[in-house]
Amino acid sequence: MRFEVSDLTELVMELADFPGLDKSVERVTETARWLFEADEAGVTVIRGRRLETIGPTQLIALRADELQYELREGPCVDAATEQQLVVSDDPQRDDRWPRWGPAIAGLGIRSVVAVDLVTETSRFGALNLYGRRHEQFAHLDPDELRLFADHVTASLMAAKVVDSLESALAQRTSIGRAEGILMERFSIDAVAAFAVLKRASQHSNVKVGEISRLLVDEGDDSRIRGMES
Repeated sequence: MRFEVSDLTELVMELADFPGLDKSVERVTETARWLFEADEAGVTVIRGRRLETIGPTQLIALRADELQYELREGPCVDAATEQQLVVSDDPQRDDRWPRWGPAIAGLGIRSVVAVDLVTETSRFGALNLYGRRHEQFAHLDPDELRLFADHVTASLMAAKVVDSLESALAQRTSIGRAEGILMERFSIDAVAAFAVLKRASQHSNVKVGEISRLLVDEGDDSRIRGMES
């Protein structure tokens, strides 16, 4: 193993300056792949009731993860939802995943490790490492992997919060601009303009923020027509 605490310290310091969650995760997966001598890596992130992968080092890691979400079984699903470290030296024959194991036969995956990314109050997801050789992670130190996971989780949670705040701000800006367009177009006040957006949202089953973005960015008022009265 190449793991050194100094590498982890340097990574955490770098993540503080990375712009957004996606870039932060990409740095984490590349570093984890190198430190723990994996062939591929990715991160499972929990979004509401969904699991999705961000920052995969290659499409093989992405496909291996996506098959788990589709089949609702696999190491990263177990790690993310049950908060545990999962190791398999032969996942294709692992009894824990009777459908996922055979499904990855064509991907060349022979070993896998997944570790949960959690804090005391929040679940972020899981870090997933894939190997092309059987028992590729036999010498992996679970304590070192856990130390790595615990340290990067805090950084990734912070990046996720920043992304959420930036998204909320951008949405609020779009709604405000959309209200301005409607106020001018229909000679109404801000309260009435927002009511138009809300009616359009209820009628089309599209969120107010998205209707506003389409109106402001693309000039698409198709969902608003007839909603002013």
